[in-house]
Order: sequence, then structure tokens, then C-alpha cells
Amino acid sequence: MAAITVQYRGPLEELTGVREEALSASTVRDVLRHVKGRYGAQAAKTGKAMLIAIDGESILMRQAFATKLSDGETVLFFPICGGG
Repeated sequence: MAAITVQYRGPLEELTGVREEALSASTVRDVLRHVKGRYGAQAAKTGKAMLIAIDGESILMRQAFATKLSDGETVLFFPICGGG
């Protein structure tokens, strides 16, 4: 397990009532399990639909939810924005 920081923005911050927390997790999937266990199924569903980045890099550039985490990394849940 890695000691990480998790930051919540937008609707996930509203659902959790937390902007940032420290926790131990091995993968992004573990972080989502934590969110579901602590804040409920709606928070986990919202988190899965957001942009998830590790130290500024999208998990889609790595191994998505199976991405392994290392000590000191920051996992950020950020709303997906679009425009034209």
C-alpha cells in the first residue's frame, strides 16, 4: 500500500464534504473502493465518471483503474469540462 493524497473537486467534493484526504491504496481501483465505502455508491459512481489524474497525468495514459500508486503521489478527481 502506498501513502497517497486524494483531492476531490466539483461534484465529488460536494458529495464527500472533503477537499483532500490522505490514505493508503495500491491502485486507483482501491481509491474508488475507499470512496464507495466511506461516502457511498453515488460518490463512487460520480468519481468513475470524472477525470482522474495522478500527479497531473490522466490515468487513461497509464493503466486506467488498474494503475499502481506510489508513496507521495496525488490522485485528483476533476470534473470533465468541454466547450466550443
